[in-house]
Amino acid sequence: MITKIQLGGLLFGAISLVAVSSCSSGSSEQVTSDSTAVDSTRIVEVGSATRTSLSLSEDFTAQLEAKTINNISAQSGGRLKQLLVKVGDRVAAGQVVARLEATQSSQLQIQLKDAQTNFTRMDELYKVGAVSKAQWDQAKSAVDQAKLAYANAAENTTLRSPISGFVTAKNYDNGDMTSPTLPVVVIQQIAPVKAVIGVSEQYYALLKKGMQASLQVDALGTETFAGTISNIFPTLDPVTHTVSTEVEVKNADLKLRPGMYARVHIDLGSKEALTIPDKAVVRQVGSGVRYVFLLQGGKAVYRAVELGELYGDRYEVLGGLEEGDQVITSAPSSLKAGTPVKLRK
Repeated sequence: MITKIQLGGLLFGAISLVAVSSCSSGSSEQVTSDSTAVDSTRIVEVGSATRTSLSLSEDFTAQLEAKTINNISAQSGGRLKQLLVKVGDRVAAGQVVARLEATQSSQLQIQLKDAQTNFTRMDELYKVGAVSKAQWDQAKSAVDQAKLAYANAAENTTLRSPISGFVTAKNYDNGDMTSPTLPVVVIQQIAPVKAVIGVSEQYYALLKKGMQASLQVDALGTETFAGTISNIFPTLDPVTHTVSTEVEVKNADLKLRPGMYARVHIDLGSKEALTIPDKAVVRQVGSGVRYVFLLQGGKAVYRAVELGELYGDRYEVLGGLEEGDQVITSAPSSLKAGTPVKLRK
């Protein structure tokens, strides 16, 4: 049998348990709420917008070309008497590469002798006053013209290379009739060789003759060849907005050959510019807009930026930021404007 005193004790105990349970529940909810508040603050890393000395260098691709190409032709044609070289031969400047038959030369030699005989007769008559000075001058001029024609014809029967290089083509065999429009042989000078590259107009003012360059070709692995800018064209391509620039490589050991695919690297100097880490930059989907988040007042602040070229791991900043701005570099694409953030210690 439960007495009133016992019943009262039980009721008090039950009320006490309810109160304790209620207090515990309240404390748990508060802890959970506090934890949620802490978790919503992102711990981030930042980088600074700083002025940096940027190395201006560009890489290009090109096909190697002979420095000079000469087409060796007969001035007035003629029959090929003797071809003295073959494709692949190395020739020196001034070397005889072919001879033509001297048929025309023989005819011109006869004409020269006739002109000289006529002049001798006119000269004797002029001395005794039998012919005029004009007639004497005409006979003298005929001799001079005949001499020149004979000398040219004689020279034209002997074909010489004006450059040192290699024979890369021949178009006739011994006994063939040659034409002035089709060369007997083609000589290419490959020491040095050149690469013609198209440099963007933004770097045009930086280009200088004699500027150093380096070159590699796939066929020769990682070997690097030194070159210099030897020629800068005076006009730019109106479509590509590039200027053709010749890079010359001495090629004394003849490892490089025309037609090889080459990669050319040129150092164009340096400039000072405001830069930020590339990992701070986010590109807006569906547009060319790029933006960053600044760490300001414990929040992520959205800022659209105008960027230039990427130099290593830093972008050049053209607009939207000032020196000293702190940009968030840790997963910025997952942030939203106003997200609570705190700098990682």
